Amino acid sequence: MRILATILCVVFVGATLTQASAGDADIAKDVSAAAAALDKAFAQSDAAAIKTLMTPDHVSVTPYYDGPQSTDQQIASLPELKFNETIMGAVKVTMLGPDAAMRNFTAKLEGSFKGKPLPSPVYATEILVKRDGVWMERFYQVTALTP
Repeated sequence: MRILATILCVVFVGATLTQASAGDADIAKDVSAAAAALDKAFAQSDAAAIKTLMTPDHVSVTPYYDGPQSTDQQIASLPELKFNETIMGAVKVTMLGPDAAMRNFTAKLEGSFKGKPLPSPVYATEILVKRDGVWMERFYQVTALTP
């Protein structure tokens, strides 16, 4: 009887994990779509879109800003930012909870900030949270990599 119970538990847990993985894949697509929309908004200097795609308490830390930047600071500096990003390799999305995800990737940056070239390649980490059914970026950090 114990063996039968153990087998049933293993089958049930395996089926549950498979369903969770399929759900996580759908969430990862939604998270990546939100991040892509934000990248496009930055590339187009679209302040209104940026504000809707980032939380009001957002923080961005990059090697090209003068320190941690809030959403408003980033929007104010848009005229000084020329930005294009090409993701290199796979993007990893890790669920941190039902309404929070971390997204990591390596990218090639092109453009400048305050006339200085953006570093490239870079490793980026984003934390996105789901607020009122919408995925929004809460935190963004870029680390310059040695070419």
